[in-house]
Amino acid sequence: MIKILYNQCIILLFTLIMVNNAFANGPALTGPMKKFDTTPLSERELALDREITWRDKYNHILSLDNFKGKVVLINFWATWCPPCVQELPSIDRLQKKIGGDNFVAIAISLDRGGKKIAERMFKRLKLKNLSLYLDPTNASAQKLNIRVMPTTIVFDRTGRRLGKLEGKIEWDEPEPVRLLKYYINSTNRQNTKSVNMAN
Repeated sequence: MIKILYNQCIILLFTLIMVNNAFANGPALTGPMKKFDTTPLSERELALDREITWRDKYNHILSLDNFKGKVVLINFWATWCPPCVQELPSIDRLQKKIGGDNFVAIAISLDRGGKKIAERMFKRLKLKNLSLYLDPTNASAQKLNIRVMPTTIVFDRTGRRLGKLEGKIEWDEPEPVRLLKYYINSTNRQNTKSVNMAN
């Protein structure tokens, strides 16, 4: 009897470990999110992530620190890139759907023509929920080793990279929204645990 109980406990423990490992990095990546690369980065690469800067339409310099406390989706795009232009409306809809205190979508134009050319595209696409951000020197894209346009990177509330997706998808489809909500909710739980442990 004790041996049977012992074996059942071992099987249960093994099952719990497997389930925990399966969900350690988030839900299964399905549909368009199969391309979402969650490969861990080296400390050097993580440091470069924290160094990236870009400008808003008023020419103020911004970084991930300006958005601490939010899950951040950064999309690198340009007007000369048809897949980028096709993808932008879905990011605008995503910002409308889940943007707020816990999440922000940031679309950074890499156009060398700067603000005027990017603003024209925002108007043409009737983007109403995204703010205009610029990196005409491509400095941030170079630091992040952006090789494909568009490229989208998701960061947690502390500015740590969660994953990267190269190429175009519809960001307001169920799979991307589900993954982003998972990151929002899981970091909410982690922040709550940290506060509770501090008290």
